Amino acid sequence: MKSLEHLAIAALTGGGLHLAGAEDAAAASSAAKCCNVLEKSFPGKTFSATNQQNLYQKFVASYFSVNDRLTPTCAVSLKTTKDVAAVVGLLSKNSCQFAVKSGGHGIVTGSSNIEEGVTIDLRGMRSVSLNKQNKTATVQPGAKWIDVYSYLDPLGWAIPGGRAGTVGVGGLTSGGGNSFFAARYGFACDNVKRFEVVLGNGTVVEATNATNADLFTALKGSQNNLGIITKFDFVAFEQSDLWGGTASYGKQTVPEQIKAFYEFTKNLKDDPYGSLIFIWSYFPKIPNEGDRIVITNLYEYTANLTGPVTTYPPPFKSFAPDSPIGPPTANTLRVANLSSLTGELNSPPELSNLYATLTLTNNVTVLNEVAQILTEEIEYYKNDTFLEYASILLQPLPRLFTDRSVERGGNVLGLDRYKDDNIIFQLDLAWNGTQYDERARSLADKVMGDITTYLEGEKALKDFQYLNYAFQDQDPLGGYGPTALGKIKAASEKYDVGQVFQKLVPGGFKLAGAGSGNKYDRTI
Repeated sequence: MKSLEHLAIAALTGGGLHLAGAEDAAAASSAAKCCNVLEKSFPGKTFSATNQQNLYQKFVASYFSVNDRLTPTCAVSLKTTKDVAAVVGLLSKNSCQFAVKSGGHGIVTGSSNIEEGVTIDLRGMRSVSLNKQNKTATVQPGAKWIDVYSYLDPLGWAIPGGRAGTVGVGGLTSGGGNSFFAARYGFACDNVKRFEVVLGNGTVVEATNATNADLFTALKGSQNNLGIITKFDFVAFEQSDLWGGTASYGKQTVPEQIKAFYEFTKNLKDDPYGSLIFIWSYFPKIPNEGDRIVITNLYEYTANLTGPVTTYPPPFKSFAPDSPIGPPTANTLRVANLSSLTGELNSPPELSNLYATLTLTNNVTVLNEVAQILTEEIEYYKNDTFLEYASILLQPLPRLFTDRSVERGGNVLGLDRYKDDNIIFQLDLAWNGTQYDERARSLADKVMGDITTYLEGEKALKDFQYLNYAFQDQDPLGGYGPTALGKIKAASEKYDVGQVFQKLVPGGFKLAGAGSGNKYDRTI
């Protein structure tokens, strides 16, 4: 069952550019010229299918999802902010299209890679340091969260970050960044007190709440729309081991799980050390149909602990073995450090992936109906054995998270619009073989469309779409609301005068398409 748990946890972790015919040839020619310029200016650091081929092949294979294993005309591997600034300046001057890779864990095709163009590889920029006196952890964007925790754990310190160690710092933080510590400190982006940023004209600026304050706020959720973040200064705090791990259950526990999940979300303000993720997973390839659905909960209690925990901590009493849910069929619950807990939450590689998301009101009746819709959707999954798994993840999004964000200066996620408690819903599909891409997309459209239609009818659907889980046709920037989106657009006009990150960086979620609406909303 452990291998199934690992599959079930896969998600804890902009469309690409398509050209054809003469346009395709022109793009290839332009990209080749750009790569020639880079090879002359950065010899040894620039590689392609014909130059340092082994390095190039390893680079392409380094992306987590098959979706983003594109073949750029060339890639350039950089280790300093100075070099990043110089490369961006050259690319901008020569009107070269490019993409930027930090951890490479994103699954939206083209979000951190490009087919005809240049990919800037930041994996060489992965240093982590800690200043205990001013409680600051400085992290470069190419680091993965396991790098951060492995460095900070022995020192007894932590920062809010990814819950899967293989996820990159740059993408997660610039997209918001949920974490085990959200109820105490807000999103990962809320805990950045200084950004170092390379702008589209190749200049380097810093952004804090006192310097370039508008840029500072806009960087917290806008991902790749404003510049390349080359350094994050996070607020750090002392942290010893914590209690957590995974617990698996049978599908018959779902009604009681929903009640417990609702209560946990509602009462998290009373004990903000808790963190919970509910995962409903379906594995079509398991021979026994009755065993194909697995429920996996991720529990974390972030209070500082030094010894064994013999009972579930207070926020999880409704999930305890003596609760109506009953004991888990398997678990990894223990007292451990962040490196250990996030090390077990890694996704299976070498697969194609699809994420899609929505946000709904925390309501037991609504959650039960969503569960019923999923049960009915099994009929669509049953014959689709090309899937490795199909998972639904529910994560608390109480007003408490927003209050913590506001206390730290705010972001551009737009969650301050909501006074009630909500839930992030995520669909996660994984399959082996690009020939099944359209079938997977059709399944996603069916599930997300049916649930969206129901939620709209109940007035339980919120506009917010968590960017790091959004499908490439969704509209997470528009989902932030007009006020927050306006802040991003204003920062773009002010700090990216040439609109380099709108015109020359085509991947990811761009401002031009923001406000188009949720693709699963059948009323638009």
